[in-house]
Amino acid sequence: MGGVSRFFEKGGETVSALEEAKGLALDYVAARMRTKEEVREMLRKKGYGEEITEEVVPFLEEYHYVDDEAYCRSWIHDRMEFHPCGRMKMVYELGKKVKDSSLAEQTVAEFFSEEAEYEIALETALKKVRGTRKPVTREKLSRFLYGKGFSGDIIRSVVQDEAVENYLDKENFDNIF
Repeated sequence: MGGVSRFFEKGGETVSALEEAKGLALDYVAARMRTKEEVREMLRKKGYGEEITEEVVPFLEEYHYVDDEAYCRSWIHDRMEFHPCGRMKMVYELGKKVKDSSLAEQTVAEFFSEEAEYEIALETALKKVRGTRKPVTREKLSRFLYGKGFSGDIIRSVVQDEAVENYLDKENFDNIF
């Protein structure tokens, strides 16, 4: 550990800025899983410099309080369970959190197969077309699924699926595929 030499009084004790930052970071990660970038950002907002921040993050990693890979796996699991979306959207959102797009892409590819994405897209499409009073066109359903982060190939397959096709607007039948 490096040469951080700022000390101050806290409750009658002399505490280093590094030790205070470690305490704040431990409290921060105790509430829920955090990424390294989230910890860095919190410390920056609290006024700590890069020197202290770059000592605190490895300390947390050493004791497994922050682990970006585990965070990615947990985030993907929760996202698939509670707010399903396509792989593209998952990679984008996860990449913002871990600041390592290759880790986000790798983890999504590892834990989210194309078959699973198709099933989620099909469920999402059926929920959309069954839950509306007005008939839905292929174009509108395709845009909806694209907004949820599904790829063009997945969307094309879902829109052409017999279970979905039965609910689509036959009068305004558009040929986007």
